[in-house]
Amino acid sequence: MPNNDSPEFRQLMSDVQPLKGEAVAEVRQPHASTLAQEERRRAAVESAKLSVAEQLPEQVTDWVEPLETISWRRDGVQDGVFRRLKRGQYEIQASLNLHQHRVSQARLAVADFIQQCYQKGVRNALIIHGMGRQSKPQPALLKSLCRQWLPLLNQVLAFHSARPEHGGAGASYVIIRKNTAAKIATKELNRRR
Repeated sequence: MPNNDSPEFRQLMSDVQPLKGEAVAEVRQPHASTLAQEERRRAAVESAKLSVAEQLPEQVTDWVEPLETISWRRDGVQDGVFRRLKRGQYEIQASLNLHQHRVSQARLAVADFIQQCYQKGVRNALIIHGMGRQSKPQPALLKSLCRQWLPLLNQVLAFHSARPEHGGAGASYVIIRKNTAAKIATKELNRRR
């Protein structure tokens, strides 16, 4: 391969003229979304919410007693974090009250609530499902369904029955996974230390 400093290379390149042109960078502005595109995006988000809720069954597979404690955690949730959750030591940032909800309404409400909490960066929430002592024909219907639904939602890391001051056996604390923005903020904070 010829060297740039070699006489042969210089001879070959002697009649080459540099190209003349303006050094202009092309900057493209993003196009504003049309009304139709915005509507399609909104419809896609609504469809995604429905598809998540549709994955939650309306039939109870394992009934819970009205005063029974419900508890679950995903693999990887630290013991200390779960212990603090059980003690109610995390600040409740959002809550959902399912009283007077039918099963189909509650299913949509729980899926939507968890998704909104995730998007807004809410990490600790309270779901008030009631104990169902007054329910007929089967007590603790919504409580049993919440115990069944929450592990099926990817954003939920853990849940546990609440302390008496927050509703006791009629409510559950929920830890929600960090969203992408919260993860980036945590990385930035740790990088500065």
